Amino acid sequence: MFEQNYKNAMDKITPDADTRDKILDKIILKEEIRTRKNPAIPWRVAFACVACVAIILGVVFVPRNTDKSSSVNAPTTLRVSYNEIYELIREKNEKSFWEYIMGDDGLIKKVKKKVVLSKDDAVEYIVEEEIVYEGAVDVDTEAGTSSSTNGSSNQNDGNASAPTNKNEADDFSNTTEQVEGVHEADIVKTDGKHIYYLIGNELSVFKANGDASTFVGRTIISDSDYNYSDMFLKDDRLIILQYNGLYNGCYVYGDDYTGNDGFVSVIIYDVSNPAKISKVSVSKQQGSYNSSRMVGDYIYLISNCEINISEIKKTEPATFVPTIEINDVCKTVPADSIYRYEQDEYENAYTVIGAFNYKDGTMSDTASLLGGTDNVYCSKGNIILANTTYSDGSEAEGTYSRNNTTVSRLEIKNGKIEYKATGEIEGALENQFYIDEHNGHFRFVTTVTLITQTAKTFDDSEEVYIVEESLPNNTSARLTILDSNLKKTGEIKDLAKGERVYSVRFMGDVAYFVTFRQTDPLFSADLSDPKNPKILGELKIPGFSEYMYPYGDGLLLGFGMDASEITGRTSDLKLSMFNIADPANVTEQDKTVINGYNYSTALDNHKAMLVSPTKNLIGFATYDPTYNASSETKYKYMIYEYMGNTFTCKAKISIPWDNNKNFYYDSIRGLFINDYFYVVSAQSLQVFDINGFNQIAQIHF
Repeated sequence: MFEQNYKNAMDKITPDADTRDKILDKIILKEEIRTRKNPAIPWRVAFACVACVAIILGVVFVPRNTDKSSSVNAPTTLRVSYNEIYELIREKNEKSFWEYIMGDDGLIKKVKKKVVLSKDDAVEYIVEEEIVYEGAVDVDTEAGTSSSTNGSSNQNDGNASAPTNKNEADDFSNTTEQVEGVHEADIVKTDGKHIYYLIGNELSVFKANGDASTFVGRTIISDSDYNYSDMFLKDDRLIILQYNGLYNGCYVYGDDYTGNDGFVSVIIYDVSNPAKISKVSVSKQQGSYNSSRMVGDYIYLISNCEINISEIKKTEPATFVPTIEINDVCKTVPADSIYRYEQDEYENAYTVIGAFNYKDGTMSDTASLLGGTDNVYCSKGNIILANTTYSDGSEAEGTYSRNNTTVSRLEIKNGKIEYKATGEIEGALENQFYIDEHNGHFRFVTTVTLITQTAKTFDDSEEVYIVEESLPNNTSARLTILDSNLKKTGEIKDLAKGERVYSVRFMGDVAYFVTFRQTDPLFSADLSDPKNPKILGELKIPGFSEYMYPYGDGLLLGFGMDASEITGRTSDLKLSMFNIADPANVTEQDKTVINGYNYSTALDNHKAMLVSPTKNLIGFATYDPTYNASSETKYKYMIYEYMGNTFTCKAKISIPWDNNKNFYYDSIRGLFINDYFYVVSAQSLQVFDINGFNQIAQIHF
């Protein structure tokens, strides 16, 4: 009661963020519950002290909100000097953490350490205290982790009704994308006349003309090592995004800073003459490649930039602030473009967002957030950044969510980026399809993992320890709806206990999501009232769908795995067609299990899947179960159609394989242009008649 009364009173006063942080760091003493007999007394004393000091100073600290589904705080631009950013990073990285070690007596010790930046910027680790746990413990000595036997170890703004192969009106396919009007990068692009294929450091160009198709040429993108490459195609511009894990420094203040997080190059080519493409510009953004989108004339590039706190130097901002390089001109991200949200700790990382014009590579805007990002969702007007963190609960007593996700909203418009809000939801997101925007609200489906910790004493000791205890069915699905300020308006929780979420598809006012343990419950939910979402129906079938794709009016395609209803053990790939004409009564209209084929890259990457309701084509690459050392093929490309409420396999195309050549994971794509179907891989382009799928040409390169 005391804490709540205090919070209610303090919420009426709003100090500035920096003052609040300083008061928190200097006043709040986090007394550990495990070392006290009456946990309530120190907290009451601490709150009383805070209140007294706040009255004296005329400002107050607002206690951290423990509602994980509500907004954390309004976004705050630092708008300060690089020196102040440096001090903030130092301050926030001087923090405690827990580590498990094996003692000489064979028991697990939970050691609390503290990271300290000394005056010369060196990193030190100080052991503050340790706890010994009773009982047998499983230890992963290589990973440095352990667990006690007492413990547990959209897509479319609601407008699109089908996968966005948006060039079908021009009778050629495009990358399968999540949101209509928001383009995604991939390794294969076509304009209906030429096919561009990017694998690693090589760009190959083909003239697409049925049986008269030809290999036009190959271009080496750069002379440096690479880790990942992706591309967009618009008009006469091919935009290649290439991640290089070696960061070669940024000469901002005359010093060459060598980091270890690499950079992403934005390389723009003029392909008006595909036989003689020319480089237009090269830009670089520090960090590892996370994701990208193309909206209108702008590429929005998201990278994760780690900070090596042992190398930061106050006089060299490039050592602690992300850098951007445009046509050999290098600069650090401006201080007033760096944002933060109020929370106790930061990661040693930034999320960097850059907007680049697709024609000449000019950067129109940039922004950075303190903290990393796992998943990215993008609509025509907003980017949602989601970062899931996992707590060890070392200081908590009670039941709480082990995995919580911080979500941030950035508004985008004509190449401008403006940070708007940050919130927090319970649970973890698997990929971008677990996020959606519709009518000014943002919807999320997460898997929540609950952990229970209790205070206990052991024999011959008066000390109180926090012990983590396992919970039966401690996972569940949760649907959370946030408003434009990322404050919770409604939720559905505690669904499918003991299971986790495998796939999600938002379709306007209805959400469909699949959970799995032994069978595959497909839930449908009515989201028309953001304050009161409701479950409409639940369909239980064996296996699960890893991705779901709208397939024309009243149909939803599921692609995933079949599984035993008794053991839940997965077996072969499975296609399901769900009838969703009545969302409250979803049925599985047909399914086909692809016997012997138990893996596809399309299970991990939706862009590796071709889904065309207009052409009635479903295509994906699979691992060939008959492959052996003497085989000439290792993969097959499968093509299905859905007609008369039945799946029919139209073709199983063998992909040439040469053990003496590199063959990259996830490098096979299928696409159609007019009356021809093309399958491109690391060693060949195969051309088929789209009606009978008879091969009419093959180009080795």
